Amino acid sequence: MVEVHGGPLLWSVVTFLLLLFVLSKVAWGPIISALENREKEIRDALNSAAVAKEDAEKATSDYEKIKQEAHAEAQSILSEAKSVKEKMVSDAVEEAKKKAELETESALQSINVEKEKAVKEIKTAAVELSIKAASKLIEKNLDNNDNRKFVNDVVDEIGQA
Repeated sequence: MVEVHGGPLLWSVVTFLLLLFVLSKVAWGPIISALENREKEIRDALNSAAVAKEDAEKATSDYEKIKQEAHAEAQSILSEAKSVKEKMVSDAVEEAKKKAELETESALQSINVEKEKAVKEIKTAAVELSIKAASKLIEKNLDNNDNRKFVNDVVDEIGQA
């Protein structure tokens, strides 16, 4: 069995109580103060992290909003560019049509002028030929001007018919 001796036990208890008193005055104050400071720092860090998280969420939200606005603006610009392109194409087509119509009209006028020239030349040649043929056939002493007038009248009647 274990025997308990009073002397060493008493001194052990007194030493323990004395050590406890000295540690409470010297060491526990700074240790508790350090723990409280550490707790405060952790609390401040958590608060800062929460504020930073809110700021990051707000920045993300703002970024998404700006991104959507930029996308909408890009779509608007593309749509506007497409309508400008379509207008330019339709204007170019319209201008080409007008130019083609003008060229066609000019060509028709040139053709009509040339046609009229050709008809006059044919009439003149026909008159000349008719006069020669008539003078040989008729053998009449009519002057050249009367023959021309007569043939011109005949050719005009034929041209109107």
